[in-house]
Amino acid sequence: MMNSEVETWVFFYGTFMNWDVLISHGVTPTVVIPAKLNGFELYIRPRVNLARSERSCVYGAIVAITHEELLRLYSNLEERYGVKYFPQPVLAETAEGGFRPVLCYIAPNMDAGQADQVYVTLLAQCVRKAGHPDWYAEFVASFGS
Repeated sequence: MMNSEVETWVFFYGTFMNWDVLISHGVTPTVVIPAKLNGFELYIRPRVNLARSERSCVYGAIVAITHEELLRLYSNLEERYGVKYFPQPVLAETAEGGFRPVLCYIAPNMDAGQADQVYVTLLAQCVRKAGHPDWYAEFVASFGS
């Protein structure tokens, strides 16, 4: 049986990259590190997700949380939005240029739909608050147009 108190390093690319958003979901991260993931592109249709792309990168945060907290976050997303995300091992790059092996949750099947403007605005705010490039925040905001 897995110890639920053991922390796992996860790369979050949606609003979970923000400490305050995690707290609002009952998750208390011990570490939040601004980072990016090369070889993927972000899209929002209607929830945030990733697709492999050799020419792109995705900004977010590396977060240390427990297995129990991960289960709670992703079970809630599945219940509320009908989207099932699965963990994939990836190598994320920190803002300082270091690399860390992490899990990244990606939905292999997501029905296309219009992104919610409120969600897109919140995600763009999370990107700015994390100190990621302005062009990336504008890219995220463009999904609400």
